[in-house]
Amino acid sequence: MVENRKLLNAKLEYSPVSQNEKYTYSLKHTLSIYTLNAVYTFIPKNACSSLRYSIAVANGYITDINDISWIHKNNETFNSTQREIALANYTFVILRCPFTRVASCFFDQIAGGDFDFKDSSGAQLSISFNDFLQVIKSQNRFDRNEHWRNQSDFLHYEKYNDYFCLEQFTEAIERLSDKGLKVFDTRAELKHSLLGLDRVDGDFSKTKEKEIRKMREDGFIPNYKSMYGDDEIKLVNDIYADDIDLYKRHFGSKHLLFN
Repeated sequence: MVENRKLLNAKLEYSPVSQNEKYTYSLKHTLSIYTLNAVYTFIPKNACSSLRYSIAVANGYITDINDISWIHKNNETFNSTQREIALANYTFVILRCPFTRVASCFFDQIAGGDFDFKDSSGAQLSISFNDFLQVIKSQNRFDRNEHWRNQSDFLHYEKYNDYFCLEQFTEAIERLSDKGLKVFDTRAELKHSLLGLDRVDGDFSKTKEKEIRKMREDGFIPNYKSMYGDDEIKLVNDIYADDIDLYKRHFGSKHLLFN
């Protein structure tokens, strides 16, 4: 018998679910694995490229790592229907320490050059990690880019069969393999990780992204803790209080960068 799946956001508004922003946002981040009758909620910065690639392979659409770019043009190809959502035999999500997630986002999306910020005259701004957190805090939560939007906003179910954390990704790979999904770790191919870079200590919380980019080009990157002083820890605690509580409920504090 299929478990009765309770949805987190469907009843928040007495309106058509197509007009319920929270519901449609979390629905947009569900992917179906057809052979397993399973639903995965993907959250950017939480190994989602590896999982999206693995699901595309499992669903028979691609077969080779040379096709990895296909997934970036097909983010919605495997979006779950409402029937698939309700009748899934297995559901899972991967969470991440909020402190490392937003720091990784700064490295990849800001220092990496994918996003920039401009002043009122349109001139490009050079920002530090502290500046970045201040910008996020000033934004309406629902206007935040998905790469730094709160992880709690992506959850579609009240309860998943499995919650994994990126800090123990090997355990997730093994568990999903037992379920019948082969997971390919694509972080090296997509250069979505800091693999191969030397981690350095210091105080880089106020270092501008241009300097971080130059360090990265030279083969160095600050370790995550080096991006934080007391001000940055407080900002993350304020911005991502719900994500920190969510993480602690499922994994405790062991893998949080700051308890």
